[in-house]
This record gives sequence, structure tokens and C-alpha cells, in this order.
Amino acid sequence: MAEYNIFGQPLETKPEEEPAAEVTEAAETGRTGEERKAPSRLAGKKRKLHPLALLALAAAILLPSGLSVMLGASLEQTRTELAHLQSSQDGPVIPVEEEPTVEGLQTQDRPGEGQDVVRGEDSGPELPAYQELYPELYAQPAKHNSIDADKVCYLTFDDGPSARTPEILEVLERYHVKATFFVVGKTSEQSKQWMRDIVAAGHTLAVHSYTHDYNKIYDSVEAYLEDFSKMYNLILEATGTAPQIFRFPGGSINAYNGDIYQEIVSEMVRRGFVYYDWNRTNGDAVRKSPSASVLAQNALNKAGSARRAIVLMHDSKSHVNTVKALPAIIEGYQAEGFTFDALTPEVRPIVYAYPK
Repeated sequence: MAEYNIFGQPLETKPEEEPAAEVTEAAETGRTGEERKAPSRLAGKKRKLHPLALLALAAAILLPSGLSVMLGASLEQTRTELAHLQSSQDGPVIPVEEEPTVEGLQTQDRPGEGQDVVRGEDSGPELPAYQELYPELYAQPAKHNSIDADKVCYLTFDDGPSARTPEILEVLERYHVKATFFVVGKTSEQSKQWMRDIVAAGHTLAVHSYTHDYNKIYDSVEAYLEDFSKMYNLILEATGTAPQIFRFPGGSINAYNGDIYQEIVSEMVRRGFVYYDWNRTNGDAVRKSPSASVLAQNALNKAGSARRAIVLMHDSKSHVNTVKALPAIIEGYQAEGFTFDALTPEVRPIVYAYPK
């Protein structure tokens, strides 16, 4: 019985036992027996390999290939895990073409050195051009709304100065009352002197309007600022004192400024100025002035029910009865327990508002 090695080859036997094999080998190679080399390990079709040998041969061939495939897959998995680990430590990897703007990045997401940065445009609201106008036109700092005392009456006079101004000042001095004058653009030397007299007496001198032309000043925010700036500078030039408060011609809400009053108010408040409407009036803003007694009665109407009062009156040449009614108005409010004072930026204003 033949014996085989681990490669399925028969072990060497004596020559006389396999003569056919030798004859066949010599015929195929054309060599003599002496020149013939050892038969090939895989040669001999008529030789049958043992099943164990076949199994060993297949393992020898397939094992290296399988190991190579397994090692390759393992290497790829290892690389993937390393990439995920690096990503978790260093933050997200952002492709250059998808890189967000600097404004949208957190600190750990900011691009590193050498990367291109795409800067976004400012998305904030565009500021109105009129905010750049009159850069000197700002009020001085004040503690707004810090004065809100009960039973205080603030007498106010619009449209001066005029020939009535000295007469009004005399009545106020007699009763030791301080008041507020919202003046207009009268440029004569006498008018400037009356402005100085108002300030010298300890009253408040404030802006009303330079032109008092509703159609012009309420044409736009820019138009209002132009008018206000002229009046502001006239007061500053005449008295050396910069006005800090003002009153809108016709009040803060009127038939001429309904579409832009909010813009005007917003801009003036932004510049630090305080405006004042009124909650009492003597009714002298008419072509033919009522009598002094009627004016006083108007000003004192429901005075007792008011927590505080800002009384509207006018200072112009034709308002003779206003001056005559002034003592009765002062005494009437005193009888209701009121004191008097001038308006300042600290006084909480009384302003109009459209009904809801």
C-alpha cells in the first residue's frame, strides 16, 4: 500500500515497483532516466491525492487571502473609529465651502489659522438719515420723571415774548410764582431782552417754534428738526442758556402731524428733550379773547379734582385779558391747595395720546 506525505505526494519507492511511471515520464520529457529530474509535486494526472492532503492544500491557499481581507476590514474600521474620536475631541469638521460666517460661530467653531473667513453684512435696521442732522442738538442729561408731586400747578405761556411779557412777569413776581414760557422766533433786540428777563427772573424759557407755521414744520421730521434747531439756537444766543424742554405747536397730536408725530416724538426723546402738553386751559386761543373773568373761570374748571395742573395760556400783544385774568387764576389754585412751579426736564410730563 502506498504512503503519502503532507502535500499528497507518494513517498519514494524502489524503481522496480513503478516501471510504468518511469516510462511515461521519460516519454513525456524526451530525456533518459539518468537525465530526468524528480517528478513535479503536482504532476501525474493519474495519481490520486488523499482527501486530507486536499484539505491541507486548500487551507494553505485560502488562509492568507482570508487573513488579508479581515485585516483590511479591521484597518478600515479602526481608521473610522479614530476619525470619530478626533471629531468628538476637536469639534465638528466644517467644509470650507460650507463654512458659516464669523458672526454665527461659537468660540470652539471658529476657523483655524489659514482658513478663509466669510464675513456677513450687518443685519440691523437702517437708521433714519435725520438722526445725523444737527449733531449739537441734544439736551443735557437729566433725571426725567423724578418730580411728580401732587397739588402743583404749572402756569405756561405760549407764543411770546411780546409786549405782554413784562406785565406777566410783574404779576408772577407779585405772587412769588414761577412759570414757563414757550417762545417763538422773534429776533428783534427787544424780544431777545424779554427772553433774558424771563431767565433772570428764575422762570423756564423753552422752545415752542421758530416759524409757528404748521404746514412747514409738520411737513417731515427733517422740517421739524430744522425749525426746532433755529429756535434752540436763538434762545441760546440771546440768553446763553440752552433750552431743555419744548411744546409742540398745536400740541403733540394735532390735525397737521397725525402721520408723523410718532417719528418726531421718538427723535426728540432720543435727543433727550422733554415735551409738555396741558390738562387745563384758559381758552384764550381764539380770535376774539373772552373777558378776564371767563378766562379765569376756564382755567379753574374742575381744579379741585386735579392731582396736578399744567395750564395753557398765551403771551402775545393782543392777549390783554390774559394778563388781567392771571391774578384770579393764581388765587383760585391757591385756594384749592396748589403750589406753583416752573417746568423742568425732571417734571413728569402730561402728554396727549390717541384713544385706544
